[in-house]
Amino acid sequence: MADADNWQKLADALRELHRVLLERARRDYERDHVANLSAGELLQLLTTHAEFAWLRELSELMVDLDLVRDALPPHRNEVANAVRAAVEHVLAMHKPPDPGSPFAQHYWTYVHDDPHTAMAHAGVKQAIAAWPRPPQADAASLLHERHRLAEKARHLSRRH
Repeated sequence: MADADNWQKLADALRELHRVLLERARRDYERDHVANLSAGELLQLLTTHAEFAWLRELSELMVDLDLVRDALPPHRNEVANAVRAAVEHVLAMHKPPDPGSPFAQHYWTYVHDDPHTAMAHAGVKQAIAAWPRPPQADAASLLHERHRLAEKARHLSRRH
């Protein structure tokens, strides 16, 4: 089972990836809209604007992982096998990016165009290497594990 250190390494790697993606999305938005966003404006856009909707999938995964990570060990152990699959599902690591997925469209463009994003992506890959491999890496299995993790996180959030 994954220990607390593995949970923290993954959380840190995903936060760094999110930060890098958000900065790139911010630069793109400011360039396209000839704007200079304040932190408050960026937060509002991130949570409500359609141009930032693609990034919410990663944000939701991070929240789910944090909720499970902060739970008691029996709850963490219950879904530890789903963690790697959930991350791989969101980041589309085992399949060609879905051209209909807004996250994949932005993410893989940024990974290929931006060295900071590529380095953050590598950091996530390194962090999930300590986690058990999913028995099946097909899209349906990865999606199922992502949903299993999300359900556990929702259950834990209701308990607080």
